[in-house]
Amino acid sequence: MPNFYVINNPCAGGGEQSNIINDVKKMPNIVAWHDTKYRGHAVKLAKHFAKTLQDNKAVILVIGGDGSLHETLNGLLQASRAVAIPLAYIPTGSGNDFARGAHIGSASEALHHLKSIHQSQILTIGRIDGDIPRQTTKYFINSLGIGLDAAVVSLTNNGKLKHYLNAIGLGSMSYLPAILSAFTHQEAFQMTIINGDQYIQIPSAFLVALTNQPYFGGGIAILPGADLHETQLDIVIAEKMSFFKFLRMFAALKKDGSHLKFHTVHHIKLLPNAQIHVRNIQPSQIDGENLGIGTYEFTVNHQEYPFWL
Repeated sequence: MPNFYVINNPCAGGGEQSNIINDVKKMPNIVAWHDTKYRGHAVKLAKHFAKTLQDNKAVILVIGGDGSLHETLNGLLQASRAVAIPLAYIPTGSGNDFARGAHIGSASEALHHLKSIHQSQILTIGRIDGDIPRQTTKYFINSLGIGLDAAVVSLTNNGKLKHYLNAIGLGSMSYLPAILSAFTHQEAFQMTIINGDQYIQIPSAFLVALTNQPYFGGGIAILPGADLHETQLDIVIAEKMSFFKFLRMFAALKKDGSHLKFHTVHHIKLLPNAQIHVRNIQPSQIDGENLGIGTYEFTVNHQEYPFWL
């Protein structure tokens, strides 16, 4: 039986999961419990665990949204621990894209499943090294986006609609009106990808998503068939298009994934040390959290990490 060290975001999903929190607290193998109090707190807590824990049965249990899991993973990896501490997860956020991609279901389903797990599994995460806003090295579990999806994240996270929909259990729907609003303001931009011996130029990129799993934006299947176990990252790029074509593409995204057949949509499997260059100032997001705006010149690689799922 593992020993769980909990990092809980009490504000995730509007704080509407008190019944799940109470059930977790009743588990006999909860060793430590920490509620996050501010953005970035989970990074600090995870880094402390990674540097101090000597418990060989330790598992870090994250309760929260994709952002909480993202912060915890980055904190653990920033500590450069010799033996990684496995990550468990109960999704209580708005989008919960990682939970969809990992097939762990709702918060109650994840908790039920958690009680029967006996070993960790290895999943693939993304690593970026180079020039991005705010930090020089970042790890991601879902996606890194530049352009439209990042503008959507910014509008969603900063708007009041998300908080209202969270309160009635419809948090993932907060992304839909933001998508339509962001489309009217997002401009096309140039980008370059160096992928092995391929030199790829996209003159009018509009949406860029680096990912290793199917979902982003609260359940939109940007890359159907993607697998968190696959040891390779992908990039999906949509070029600027008319509003009518965008609506068709969005409908395909929501329905069956046939958006990848559009001639303005590109899917590229990234080789190790692939390079991404965007010289126009653009918004960006990582795992559904705002990174800010800037230019980009970074290298992309995948990395493995143990998850208790």
